[in-house]
Amino acid sequence: MLEFLFDWLSRADPPVHADAIFVLAGLKARKVFAIQLLKQGLAPRLLLSVGRFEIRRFPELGLPQTIDLLQLAQSIPPPGRHFFVLFENAQFTVHRVPVRMLGTLREMDALADWLNAYPQIASLLVVSSGTHLRRLRICSRALLPRNIKTIFVAVPEETTMPNPQNWWNDGSTRRMVLFECLKTACYMGILPFWKLARPWRSKTISGIAPD
Repeated sequence: MLEFLFDWLSRADPPVHADAIFVLAGLKARKVFAIQLLKQGLAPRLLLSVGRFEIRRFPELGLPQTIDLLQLAQSIPPPGRHFFVLFENAQFTVHRVPVRMLGTLREMDALADWLNAYPQIASLLVVSSGTHLRRLRICSRALLPRNIKTIFVAVPEETTMPNPQNWWNDGSTRRMVLFECLKTACYMGILPFWKLARPWRSKTISGIAPD
């Protein structure tokens, strides 16, 4: 039963070719892995969700070019700094994402708006931590356009955490898995209301022109 719970949260798809790669904000390993997929030619464009505490370290990710996000963010109060950064054809496009509660939910909500603005995208690789993928699948089914083929890919470095058969014996992993189960249950209850309110909300992203 414990192994089933871990596997249920962490169900991942193998990486395949897609029109774009989207990586959630959070651990640096997520973005480093997504950049590796980009360099392998699995997609022609990469969309990075960059949270407040990732902005200063953005040049360290290893992209062929970089952009000064910190300079772009100077006019925005620190608590409101969250961006979608699109890397395509060796160029950057930056969108601001408003900061609200439930970070993963607002990121996927903003992703839905972004996809509506890029109708040429029919398939998407979504990259995040393994145990994060179940919650992302639930958000995707509720919010993303139905015509988008979505593939959920786990970061390999994070899947080497304690063996699924023994995760219960590691205290930090046990807390992380149980907390993720709680968050997933909350999302399942919140998403129907969030989806109903979505048409009455303004667009969740806005463009920022790099210097």
